[in-house]
Amino acid sequence: MQVRPGATRTRWLTAAVFFLLSIAVPRVVLAQDISCDRGDSTKEVRALKFEGNATFNDDELSARVIVTASSFTHRYFRWLFNAGAARCLPEGGLSDDVERLKNFYKNNGFYETKVEPTVTPIGQDQVDVIFKITEGPPLRANTFVITGLDSVPDSAAIVRNLPIGKGRPAGLLLVAQAMDSITSRLRNAGYPHAEVLRTFSANASQRTASVELQVLTGARARIGTINITRAGPDAEKPPQIDSGVVLRLLGFRSGDWYSDRALTNARRNLYNLGTYLHVGIEPDTTSEPTDPLIGISVDLREDFMHQIQPEEGWAQLDCFRLSATYTDKNFLDRAQRLDVTGRVSKLGFGEPTHWGPLCDRGLLEQDSIASSKLNYYFGATVRQPTLFGGKWVPAYSAYTERRGQFKAYLRTTFVGTDVSATRNIAVTTPFRLGYTLEYGQTIAEPAFLCALFTLCTPEEQATVQRKLPLGVASASLQQVRVDNVVEPRAGYIASAELRGSSRFIGSNDSLEFIKGFVDGALYRPVTSRITLAMRLRGGAIGGTNLPPPQERLYAGGAGSVRGFQQNELGPVVYLVDSAKTKFIFGPDSTTVAFVTTDSSSASRTIPTGGNRLVVANVELRIRDPFIPNLLEYVPFVDAGDVFTSHTGSARNVNLAVTPGLGLRYFSPIGPIQVNAGYNPQRTRAGPAYFTPPVRANGAAPLICVTAPGAPLAFVQLAKDGKTLLQNVDSNCPASFVPTVSNNFFSHFVLTFSIGTDF
Repeated sequence: MQVRPGATRTRWLTAAVFFLLSIAVPRVVLAQDISCDRGDSTKEVRALKFEGNATFNDDELSARVIVTASSFTHRYFRWLFNAGAARCLPEGGLSDDVERLKNFYKNNGFYETKVEPTVTPIGQDQVDVIFKITEGPPLRANTFVITGLDSVPDSAAIVRNLPIGKGRPAGLLLVAQAMDSITSRLRNAGYPHAEVLRTFSANASQRTASVELQVLTGARARIGTINITRAGPDAEKPPQIDSGVVLRLLGFRSGDWYSDRALTNARRNLYNLGTYLHVGIEPDTTSEPTDPLIGISVDLREDFMHQIQPEEGWAQLDCFRLSATYTDKNFLDRAQRLDVTGRVSKLGFGEPTHWGPLCDRGLLEQDSIASSKLNYYFGATVRQPTLFGGKWVPAYSAYTERRGQFKAYLRTTFVGTDVSATRNIAVTTPFRLGYTLEYGQTIAEPAFLCALFTLCTPEEQATVQRKLPLGVASASLQQVRVDNVVEPRAGYIASAELRGSSRFIGSNDSLEFIKGFVDGALYRPVTSRITLAMRLRGGAIGGTNLPPPQERLYAGGAGSVRGFQQNELGPVVYLVDSAKTKFIFGPDSTTVAFVTTDSSSASRTIPTGGNRLVVANVELRIRDPFIPNLLEYVPFVDAGDVFTSHTGSARNVNLAVTPGLGLRYFSPIGPIQVNAGYNPQRTRAGPAYFTPPVRANGAAPLICVTAPGAPLAFVQLAKDGKTLLQNVDSNCPASFVPTVSNNFFSHFVLTFSIGTDF
């Protein structure tokens, strides 16, 4: 069939109808009845299978037919509230689906394809549907000619890697794909009026096809006048961003070769600024195919440029917290974004605000390090619109900060800077590169340093708690594809981060490390009121040194394994009361060992974290049938492990599994959740220490205490035979298990959080 160049509108209308018919066939399912409530004679489709298909996979073929298998949740969990969707055989049978499959194969060049459906009964009311396909040989192009590209520079790039060629399979869909590829490449190479006409003839008996593509390029055009129309957010607000700034942000200018891709990138970049409510960028549709210049119309409507966002709240570990962010979306009149952020937490408990009557003092008083002082963050970030041709968005930050990890450490950054660049490699997939340089100090629990780094005297601990520079390079990737960011019911969230520190990028050599972390969450609707949510997290730290406290991996708590208190999954260190110990002299009376009594309990538990982490969460989110907008019940099972693996050693993952039940209330400030996690183990063995009342030179070392029956750890005595100097053996055995109640209810751990746990 020869298409005349003059019949452009008719050709495009015909092509559009053909294209819609070829891809919209599977959408007809929306108008067909495959429900299972049409009567007793309906048969539920348990499985849909294809056999003999070598060219196209099952997913491609299943998208072309009406018949559909019941959902995964209905097939395997229908006993649970009749979960999922049940789907039955179409009312008209499978003949229409057979024709759809044959047409799909024919449009791809397979003129001899045979399709035979088989329906196999499974039980009383279920069937399996199998389409047995004999594809047969495809048509092959004995001639394939492209004309009209003689005047195009680098025409080889325009026709590279097309889906059809001489001697290769030939079909109408393959020809349409080739036409689309050529048209798109030309319109990105300066030909805004490019079109492709086709001649396709098939000889089914000889299994050959003749294909000719005639390219009508039109004149190669440069971008001419760029007309910018601006408007404020309302009639009383004039536009704030100057036209000259807009021209710079577009990424193209007058005189550049025309490109569809350049217009699309400019539209996306302007939207990403957050400064516009509407962005329209279109070529002049009245220009002729012979015009060497093409005008561009840019239509913009601005949003409000200044914003203040305050936030307040309360949490178990933060007590009262306040934050506020001021945003200027047109900083220095260059469409740069300035965010000034202030945040404080531990209000009412951390010094100098030790006054809050509503703080959870029973919990916070167990933490003499991270919760002892007010935590804060004050910083400013400037984000430029684009960098490197509009693909990267850079940001520059300066800040001061104090933050802690419960019972583990307190990190104070006196001054810090961060430089980063972010690029969206897909619409919902930002990729970030960053570099942070801080001058700060990390203070950790003395028992933490003694057990982990064998630094047990105040003098030794002071050496690792100095003010030091820390430089960290990082790369992170995240993809968010959920139907609702706050309370997702379908979709997934996946993220990964790699970060490391080295003396070559500004760190002190004692702070070197490399760290990787991955996190993924999956959401699936079970019924209209029930959502299945699953998450898997993993992390590892490498390097020759043990990582610094602020980079170690921790787990346990409301957002992790809910059968443990915050950070207490994994290695722990115990502090015991010296009054609950007895001492045993060594053979020469110059050393002494301390042993706990059988009834000893720990006065404090200190988590040390690890360099390996794995956490898994599975939960059902069940909305209350009477007040679904206010209450949700969350039965869950959590599992995880945190441990330290030294260089050259290996350790099998030993998951701690804790089931439980949560209650979530949807308040005006966000979801508030209380969890009760059942921990069958409750406590883990670990090193135990105490600080003796007798001091040498005004400072007392931490002294190892061993459990009854464990190998003794001896302490050196001074010449007076009384003063404790230091541990003879720096490795304190991890054999102490504090005495706890065996009451059934004592195995439940209560955690509290604001916001969904994942």
